[in-house]
Amino acid sequence: MFETGGGVGVGEVRSVVEAEVASLLADVAALDDVTVSCRAENRFAARKVLAAGRFWESWIERDARLGSGDIVDCGNNAIAELAVRMGCSKTVAESYASLGMDLRLRLPAVRAAFESGELDLPRVRAISRETTGLKPETVAALEPGIVAAARQLTPGPLAGEIGRLVSEFSAQEAAAQRNTAQELGRRIVKRARGNTSTIEVTVSPEEAEQVMQLVAEFAAKVCPYDKRGKQCRLVDSVLAIMHGEPYLQCSCGREDCTQVGRTALPGRRAPLTQVTIDVATLLGLLSKPAYLHGHGLIDPELARTLAADGTWQALLTEALNLAEELGLVTHGEGANPGAAESVTATGPPGDVESKSDTDNTADPETPPPSPSVPPRFCLRSFLARGSRRKAGYVPEFATPAPPRPRTASPPPPTSIGTMAEAIAAAIHADPTLARHEHPDGHGGLAAPPDGALTYRPDAATTALVHARDGHCRFPGCTRPAAGCQLDHIIEYRAHDPIAGGWTIATNLQCLCQYHHQLKTLGLWTVTALPGHTLRWTSSTGTTAITLPAGAHGSHTLHAPTSRITGRRGHTPPPPQATPPDPPPF
Repeated sequence: MFETGGGVGVGEVRSVVEAEVASLLADVAALDDVTVSCRAENRFAARKVLAAGRFWESWIERDARLGSGDIVDCGNNAIAELAVRMGCSKTVAESYASLGMDLRLRLPAVRAAFESGELDLPRVRAISRETTGLKPETVAALEPGIVAAARQLTPGPLAGEIGRLVSEFSAQEAAAQRNTAQELGRRIVKRARGNTSTIEVTVSPEEAEQVMQLVAEFAAKVCPYDKRGKQCRLVDSVLAIMHGEPYLQCSCGREDCTQVGRTALPGRRAPLTQVTIDVATLLGLLSKPAYLHGHGLIDPELARTLAADGTWQALLTEALNLAEELGLVTHGEGANPGAAESVTATGPPGDVESKSDTDNTADPETPPPSPSVPPRFCLRSFLARGSRRKAGYVPEFATPAPPRPRTASPPPPTSIGTMAEAIAAAIHADPTLARHEHPDGHGGLAAPPDGALTYRPDAATTALVHARDGHCRFPGCTRPAAGCQLDHIIEYRAHDPIAGGWTIATNLQCLCQYHHQLKTLGLWTVTALPGHTLRWTSSTGTTAITLPAGAHGSHTLHAPTSRITGRRGHTPPPPQATPPDPPPF
């Protein structure tokens, strides 16, 4: 006798099975789609790499033709062109180009597997790197086995397998590779990764093991109740060792800690760091990101913490947009542009550059913000810098007006990319906007200020340019300003400095040596637009827009109107008896 009232019917079972089969087939189709997409991605990566290699090789061959007059830069400009077109750094572009040449000249089997989509870019990079320096006959003999191993192994194990194959085939070449890597590969690199930085140290395998053992032993000196995780303790141990401390301080806070009774640790030496932060943000009125020199943008709370423990120096700035629309920046007649008291700003306050050194001088007269004008984000043009303040000094400003009630959510902040795209679109619609704001290189000044007719800028001008630019102003280059050269946008004339570009902040930019040379050779030209926006154009017609590191918010291409009045210069100095020394480059 059977009960059928609560059972599952055959039709329902069939529906469940069909649903499971359909789900399984959909999963298989998704996996097949992933596989097909991966192979297509590999093929396009191969096209990109090989095209970059061909482009670089053509420039090198052209520059090497003796007697043609084309010996210019040995392919350096080709790398710069690739970096701008690909939207990457010069180092990354060069890695693509060199890999493309390597595949064509040394690794035909690897190239074929890459073009067919069997191998991806990380594996191909590993093969190229691990076979560099080997004899052609060694590469030819090992390449089939290397390609077969690359189909099975990820890049890390693949590199180890290549090393094993080379050692078994030619122990002498393997030893030579190891010696070369240890002699030329030792380096330390700092990389900025958003809110954190990474320090990479390249050493030999045995040295790496020694370092990790020493750090682990140092981290084990804390008691079992330490509150930090393992990785945090290891990092703190590295810092403690770097500061010469005898032990890692425990974070448990218990009275029975094993470290109770130990000698107190000495205070750590404060390094020299520079932070540029808006005054209103320093006072907590705004929350604009600050700029840590050598790293990039940091959150405002961290910047305020650093400013409270270091000296700071006011850098008065001119808010271009507000000056255009409201005439908020005024210069008195006969004002001295080198002094902070000569500028009266009634709009948003200027920027502050915070340093951890201890030098300080007389207090500058910091202009108070106007409570009646709501703060706005805008590009700024640096005008002057004031004296340094002691650590923890906070200027006294008038009490700001109470915030206005908000009826809607505030608009999102404008990114630098959005501004650059808007500027490029405006220039495309009206090409006249791409002209120099000051084609004579005089910054709109009627007379040259002190130091404008000398080739090398003084310390004050250098500090302003470094604070404004933050890093190299060539597209895609982020070399810190401290490691860059100051370049005259409009060329300085050593034998006629009055007529040439002046040595003033508006006519100077930070360029690393690599990109400075390309500009000097005429392979790239630069146009300075309002707000020190720079428009770069290459010899092949490639264009790019770069903005100063402190750029935030809206920006227009219109020059300030006549509502900004006053003189910013001095009487020209008498002519020199002897011509000045020519520039070194």
